[in-house]
Amino acid sequence: MDLYHHDQVPFTRWVISKGLLHEPFVVVDVGVQGGEHPRWGFLGDQVRVYGFDAIAEAIDRITAGGVRPHRVFRAIAIGNEDGEREFFVPNNTTAASFYEQVTLHQTAKHGDGAPGARVVPIRRLDSLFMAGELPAADYIKTDCESFDPEVLRGARRYLAQSNILSLTVETDFSISGTYPRTPFVEINDIAVQHRLMVFDINVVRHPRSAYVTARERHPWPPADPLRDYPDLDVGQPRTYDFVFCRDFVLEHKNPGIFADAPDAVTGPTTDKLIKAMINFELHGLMDCAVDIADHFRAQLAERLDVDTAIELLARRPPYSRNTADVTECIRMIAALRSLNQQTAARIAQTEAQLQEAQAENRALQHKLASAYGKTSRTVPGGGLLKELGRRIRRGIPN
Repeated sequence: MDLYHHDQVPFTRWVISKGLLHEPFVVVDVGVQGGEHPRWGFLGDQVRVYGFDAIAEAIDRITAGGVRPHRVFRAIAIGNEDGEREFFVPNNTTAASFYEQVTLHQTAKHGDGAPGARVVPIRRLDSLFMAGELPAADYIKTDCESFDPEVLRGARRYLAQSNILSLTVETDFSISGTYPRTPFVEINDIAVQHRLMVFDINVVRHPRSAYVTARERHPWPPADPLRDYPDLDVGQPRTYDFVFCRDFVLEHKNPGIFADAPDAVTGPTTDKLIKAMINFELHGLMDCAVDIADHFRAQLAERLDVDTAIELLARRPPYSRNTADVTECIRMIAALRSLNQQTAARIAQTEAQLQEAQAENRALQHKLASAYGKTSRTVPGGGLLKELGRRIRRGIPN
């Protein structure tokens, strides 16, 4: 499962097509194996994507067919140090981590690269920024298998000086010797220092192994869409995707409740406001985008038609959120629609057969009437068989 992906984005398309964004939207993707998210394609030539992955083979796959304009992909790890560090790659290479214990259960082959421990280069985002190798970011995504707090610790200055809009992180609430307060708490502690708050969440549940075994012995029969409810997604929430965002409206209304990081840039420029609205629409949070348009109407009106922006953002989105439970409901709805289509097809077939029979009936009535020299109206349709029988008995030709 993934965070919401709005794949129509009328507001974003309008902004890009009209040239209303005067500076690029900068995305930093830490853990980019598999490539960037397709949402960034909607920004056209106004996006800049910087992707990093510790597995060189993952970067090779992304760049093998050529790199699209305004993209940079580098085979280095990101953390809170500059140098080299041992990196553990399991059979499922998408679960590779600097923490070996995280990788031990990942035995199914999947992803890019050869399994096994390796030494990889590692850099701080702060260092890359200060060296001029990375511009200020609008959006940072990290998916680093429990190493995400270290990525953010090495990006404190970068976060402060970027006037960051959004951070997305895959993490969990597990307790370990490394994170006795859970990784999420470590991440959230850093995020709030840069005025980033949770705006959306997606959860993946993981059932206990004993239950999975029991279900294999006692499988559920397929749910009947005409009688049953959708199946429940059973399991403890274990994997979480969080979207952290700036709330420029609340910052303007109540600035005293927000932290001020050293040397932080926090002002909502017109471009930052438009980028924030784009980001909210991309993640299905159009209400937050409309809130910005309404609150900062005077400032935005110097660049765009605010009423048009609001109308575009108020349009119906294409999908519901794709949690496992919702996905099961959608599957059952699809089954019901299929049954309805099959029923409609049978009805149409029956109606066609009925029309054919009626046509044959009329033709036969006309033939019978011709034998009498009368119109078909003289032979009631309901008594056709009786009339035919009488004529046969009288020896009248048919």
